Amino acid sequence: MKLVFFACLLAVTVALPKADKDATILNSENVNEGDGHFRYSFDTSNGISVDATGTPGEKGQSNIAGSYSYTLDDGKTVVVSYVADQGGYQPQISVS
Repeated sequence: MKLVFFACLLAVTVALPKADKDATILNSENVNEGDGHFRYSFDTSNGISVDATGTPGEKGQSNIAGSYSYTLDDGKTVVVSYVADQGGYQPQISVS
């Protein structure tokens, strides 16, 4: 679960131009119910948005569904929606 979150965060960070180092977090939510159910989200001043929800899987894994988005230098928005479960990491990527 944490690995998927950090992999997504790393992917977003790598895609950012260097000028975004001064971006700030506009809002953040992190809820862990303690039973395998969780959710988190945050938005930044430079247009990054992240959200995910997790539930316990049948085989002891965490099932996570979420998305993240960011704006490219040319103004296009990249949206990555994903499911990570017993079937692995399954992203859907769109650029508009």
